[in-house]
Amino acid sequence: MTEVFYFQYMKRALLISFLVMVLMILAMRWQGHSLVTPVSPRGIVDLEFARTQTRLDQLRLFWNFGDILINIWLDFVFIAAYTWFFINGCRFVKHYLKLETWSDRFISIAIAAAFFDVCENFLMLLILNGSFSTSILPVVFYCALLKFILAGLVVLFLMLTLPVALLYKKRRIIP
Repeated sequence: MTEVFYFQYMKRALLISFLVMVLMILAMRWQGHSLVTPVSPRGIVDLEFARTQTRLDQLRLFWNFGDILINIWLDFVFIAAYTWFFINGCRFVKHYLKLETWSDRFISIAIAAAFFDVCENFLMLLILNGSFSTSILPVVFYCALLKFILAGLVVLFLMLTLPVALLYKKRRIIP
């Protein structure tokens, strides 16, 4: 495989994964619009950070149970989409900026963020279905907190390196 072809392939994979991620963001925003209320201005994120039974009950008062469940199940697809994009972005940076160690670390961080997100969603589903006690809400809170911190680190890494990788390779390959 020639270098030019490989660059085009990596760019295409990066673009497709980015578009899928953006599509999932838009789908979740559209589907979850009913979860944004004066009591929950951040929508489903307010549920992720509800640490007490009182806060959960307050949110449930204003939300349709079906909308919450659909949003959580859609979030599983979103997890796959953002993880796919993060991994493609880190692989692109790894290959074109030769930041192997850093890129591998951020791929691991992206996978860890996805893991905490899956745990958080799974626990929320169990709590909402009455299978788990609401005393587990602080665990959901810390899973969400870790997820946002780790995903934020990956986003920061990609914001700093991905544009450089795209521009640097473009100048080297395409005359």
